[in-house]
Amino acid sequence: MKLFLDIDGVLVHANPMRKVEFDDDGFYKFNSKAVAVLNELSVENIEIILSSSHRHRFTLAKWKIIFKRRGVHFNKFSIIKSDISYRSSRRSEIENWIKLKKYKPSEVLIIDDDKSLNGLEIDFKNRLILTNPYIGLNDDLEIKKVLQKL
Repeated sequence: MKLFLDIDGVLVHANPMRKVEFDDDGFYKFNSKAVAVLNELSVENIEIILSSSHRHRFTLAKWKIIFKRRGVHFNKFSIIKSDISYRSSRRSEIENWIKLKKYKPSEVLIIDDDKSLNGLEIDFKNRLILTNPYIGLNDDLEIKKVLQKL
């Protein structure tokens, strides 16, 4: 399975009224509940595809270190590749990557807070967990509901 994963509003709150904490490496601390929910997935069969706007900040090797330091136990990581100067919606970035890689809806899970993803084709929208950006990922029930549709 391919897990398109955002950071702000998923692993880190995006509440402008609260300060975001940083880890020793200079990047955000991840919410421990969000990490626990992610780690409940069957990690052997899942590739995290970083779809966050932060994906261009570090190399893939550095991202692997960041995730490992924060307790995210996945072995397969990749990053959506797109021109950093080209501004498009998260929806179109993910749709273009899915189309390029020829993923089927059953192969995809998307965890994001970007409301543009509500416009996904219905088969892919059914594979979307749209988080509350002020809280982030904090409940595995939505993931379980999506995975039960397999």
